[in-house]
Amino acid sequence: MVKIDKGKDEIMKKYLLLSLILAFVSTIIGCSKDNNSSSTIVGKWRQVKFEYYTNGVLDSTVNKVEDNSNCPDYNEFKSNGTYVVIENDANCNSTADESGTYVYNGTNITFTNISNGSTYILTVISLTNTDLKTDLTETSSDGTVFKNVGYFKKIN
Repeated sequence: MVKIDKGKDEIMKKYLLLSLILAFVSTIIGCSKDNNSSSTIVGKWRQVKFEYYTNGVLDSTVNKVEDNSNCPDYNEFKSNGTYVVIENDANCNSTADESGTYVYNGTNITFTNISNGSTYILTVISLTNTDLKTDLTETSSDGTVFKNVGYFKKIN
């Protein structure tokens, strides 16, 4: 079990939201970093792992382990510009953990969370028909740079 402090937990939640939005927007508009023009962000993306960096140094890697591999948690990007983060328990009961809208500009996805109005920006590092890699970088008030790299697999 990996222990993540409160600050990294907040960044991870922002990263997850941004990843979801980014995936959805890239599907609709396309991703300029993808050599395969048929790749799309629209669909359901299972979380595989996250890498956490502080000032360019890798702090930890967290591999996502599902409660039940038959019903993984996922981020869904819909073609109408909305997204939802779905969490499933061991019995495959689903809960919408987060939802909102997104806008994709070819490189970044801007997410707006419906429940709290917060906005996050995620950068798509790479997108193929099966894999999505994203980056969320934030700088704290003391100048510390936190970077989270997320890896996702398409499940539909």
